[in-house]
Amino acid sequence: MLLPGIKANFYFFIGGLLCLAKSISAAEIHPLPKWRELTLELSPAIVVKAKLKATVGKEAIPVLLNRPKALTPSDDSPLYHLTVETRLKWFLSSKTWLGNLWLQPNMQALQRIRIKYGKKGSYKLYRYAQHGVYRIRKEPANKENAFEPPEKWLKGKESFYPFPPQAQQKCGIVTDPYSILLLISNNFPAKGQASASLCMFNKKNLYRVNFERAGTQSLQVDYVSKGSQKKHIKTTVQAEKILVRPAAFNPDDMIESFEFLGMEGDIILLRDPASHLLLQVEGTVPEFGRAKLRLTHIKPAP
Repeated sequence: MLLPGIKANFYFFIGGLLCLAKSISAAEIHPLPKWRELTLELSPAIVVKAKLKATVGKEAIPVLLNRPKALTPSDDSPLYHLTVETRLKWFLSSKTWLGNLWLQPNMQALQRIRIKYGKKGSYKLYRYAQHGVYRIRKEPANKENAFEPPEKWLKGKESFYPFPPQAQQKCGIVTDPYSILLLISNNFPAKGQASASLCMFNKKNLYRVNFERAGTQSLQVDYVSKGSQKKHIKTTVQAEKILVRPAAFNPDDMIESFEFLGMEGDIILLRDPASHLLLQVEGTVPEFGRAKLRLTHIKPAP
């Protein structure tokens, strides 16, 4: 039997090991997936086009916002650069978002820029730091200003959103919802795991996002692969079903819902069990309703 003082230290030591193990697991290195471009569609209403490339720190540093304690890579650090264009069009409404995300191979986000074009356009920059996220928002001051480049939009505001105290122990890294496109393509959660989770910052809140395996679902796929040879894949697969469930660290402070590719709240992902290729994204789009985006085009990695 352990003495009271030794017993307390023992449990403190074990708790520290568990927190360390959680951090190591969350900071797992994720290689580039087997695609470089992909398109998901609910034609003609919603189209999402994503492009992914490997880069290094010296190429990203010039575009990373300089702020106190912002996470900054070294010149030769490997990074990923993901661009995502999302277009929504129905009835008389039309919206286009262009997103850019720089992140490390462990999925730690460095910076995200999101631009919405049009008369009610907006520019949002999220710069990740050690204990929170800097957010810059710009809007055009008038109709004439809306036709100028976003860097010339006249209305602007900068804010800082600190992470809640419990995040230091519960989050090995903090990533961005766009990283789901990479995670799901890298067999996350890993085979044999019923679920896995990561911390993600979205809009103004920090979330613990859980990925749960939920069996399989029969899915008819119909997409074009444009590699060295063009292939039309049309078949039926027993797709792996992954439920994505975000939970805010501070629900009482939540102003806006968690969002991924224009969808809010819980998301359902279907992927190929062999290649781990993302085949379908299902969720709720505000002002539109329930939507299923299916893979239509892919450019494989060379």
